Amino acid sequence: MRFLREQPVEAAFGLGTTLFTSFGQTFFISLFVPALMATLPITAGGFGTLYAAGTLVGALALPFVAAFYDTTELAVYTRRVFYALGLASLLMAVATHPAVVLFAVAGLRLCGPGLVTHISNTTMAKGFEKRRGLALGLSSLGYPLGEAILPPLTAALLLIVHWRLIWVGVAVLYLIVLPIIVTPLIRRARFETFVAADFQAPRPSARGHLWASFQLMSGDRRFWWLLPVQVLLPMLMTAAFLYQAPIAASKGWSMAFMASLFTVFAICRALTSLTSGQRIDRDGAMRLVGWVAAPVAAGFLLLAWVSHPWAGVGFFVLAGLTAGSAGNVLTAIWAELYGPEKLGAIKGLTGSLAVFSSAAGPALAGGLIQAGVTFPVMLTGFSALTGMGALCAWRASRLTASPQG
Repeated sequence: MRFLREQPVEAAFGLGTTLFTSFGQTFFISLFVPALMATLPITAGGFGTLYAAGTLVGALALPFVAAFYDTTELAVYTRRVFYALGLASLLMAVATHPAVVLFAVAGLRLCGPGLVTHISNTTMAKGFEKRRGLALGLSSLGYPLGEAILPPLTAALLLIVHWRLIWVGVAVLYLIVLPIIVTPLIRRARFETFVAADFQAPRPSARGHLWASFQLMSGDRRFWWLLPVQVLLPMLMTAAFLYQAPIAASKGWSMAFMASLFTVFAICRALTSLTSGQRIDRDGAMRLVGWVAAPVAAGFLLLAWVSHPWAGVGFFVLAGLTAGSAGNVLTAIWAELYGPEKLGAIKGLTGSLAVFSSAAGPALAGGLIQAGVTFPVMLTGFSALTGMGALCAWRASRLTASPQG
């Protein structure tokens, strides 16, 4: 509460930007799949292929576009991302061919969970040094807020208006409303470490800046030990969430029960975002990173072998603990290890890895299912991989800086 009283503008910017990633998130786009299938020549499997392809295109572009964060004034960069997201929304509104949907999805995925998330996390981590964890924790509340508000609101709107009009409304939000709001908001912001020097220093080229950032990371062995957690968590959690329906059916649980557990997940994620932020400020992110993946590793094992409905509750509680802490801890780590000057490019590179892995997770799970692997065996494997990632992260926390290898 003291942070909110002292930094209301900065907190509003952080939380608002995470909230407005929602329109490019899977949970929002998936609400329109039935309408797209009814309007366009797209099957469920065909949309899955388009969605995966669009996500991968966005992941390829992300590090190059994200690097401009460090070389562009924040208000200008944020407006440009909002304009691009608005154009992608408009493209979805007028889509009459699957190819148009592909380009729309690529834009939504790149600009929403990719670049708007990048803006929020990087700004909070770069702008607050002494209270970095708390700033990240508060801004992360926008994710569960969007997950709680938008699905029921959109479902209600779909009953009374055409689905294309909803996307037109989203486009207007990003093309007109948010750009008007964001410039004066940023000009009023007073960050701890993020002031005039950030905009007045000589600016390197984005390409050279990206390469220098990659060299900085790749030459540090701690980065390679942290990489499994960065990649495995989005890969395996996305796969488990995507196949929630067949997992529930295999245990005799109703879909209504399984869907209700996302409320449990959102609550645990929100609470953990705040508590993990305070722990980051008190103990440092490197001391916490070894524990981030442990809850969901236990959750996978619980979901694999226990069929009682309480196992589902336990899994979503444990997944919420990991989801609420992972993003904050990893973002703070990159700032702690490499400083704020290259944080935008570094977050773009690591964010691209996360997007790639989240696209690969469903493909991996689908291939295992197609090969006849049962859910208990598959989820046990997920638990083992996540546990391995936790051990690698713990190893990284015990290392000091090293120039190579």
